[in-house]
Amino acid sequence: MRVNNSGNLSVTYFRAYFHLVMNTQGMEQKEAQNLIFQRFFHQDPMLRGETTYSNFKKAAESFEL
Repeated sequence: MRVNNSGNLSVTYFRAYFHLVMNTQGMEQKEAQNLIFQRFFHQDPMLRGETTYSNFKKAAESFEL
């Protein structure tokens, strides 16, 4: 999936992406979180901005409840 740098990605977007990765790759939530973090942020949480990173974390935490 191609991601442009032009805006903040929502919690809903990341939740959908988590579901996609977990279902197609057969991964657990933590594995998917690591993969998505690498793909989107390249190990730099502020690469796409504070709001997008915050939304990523909220989506990840929603699976842990």
